[in-house]
Amino acid sequence: MRRIIKGGVVTVEATEDTPKLILNPHKKTVLIEGSSFPEDAVEFYSYVIQWVVEHTKKFEGQFKCVFDYTILSSASNKMVFEILLKLEKLKQNGKDILVEWKYSSFDEDMYDEGKGFKDTLTLVFNIIKKDEF
Repeated sequence: MRRIIKGGVVTVEATEDTPKLILNPHKKTVLIEGSSFPEDAVEFYSYVIQWVVEHTKKFEGQFKCVFDYTILSSASNKMVFEILLKLEKLKQNGKDILVEWKYSSFDEDMYDEGKGFKDTLTLVFNIIKKDEF
C-alpha cells in the first residue's frame, strides 16, 4: 500500500484488489471507495483504524466516514465492521460521527451489507443510492 501524504491528507490510490482511501483531517472525513478484496485485509485496514482512532480524538464537530464499495470480500467486511465498532465507541464517548454507505442502484448485495451494519449499530448511518446512468 503506497500512501501519499500531502498537507496532512493521506491518499492511497485504488488497485485491482484494494479500494481508494482518502483520510482528510482538515475535512474530518474518511472515504473508502472501490473494490475491496486485498490479500491481507487486516493489514490493509489496520492503518485506517489506527488513523481514525488517533485523529477523531482531536476533532471537534462532526466526523464523517464514507464507504462506497463496488465489491467487498468477507475479510474486508469484517474489517469494515471493526472500523464501525471503533466509530461506535467514539460516538459513545461523545464524538459526533456520521457514516454514509453508498451503493449502486442495481447492487442489492451492497445495499444489504449497509443495511445489516446500520441495523446493528447506533451510529447515524445513512444508506445512499447512487444514481447510475
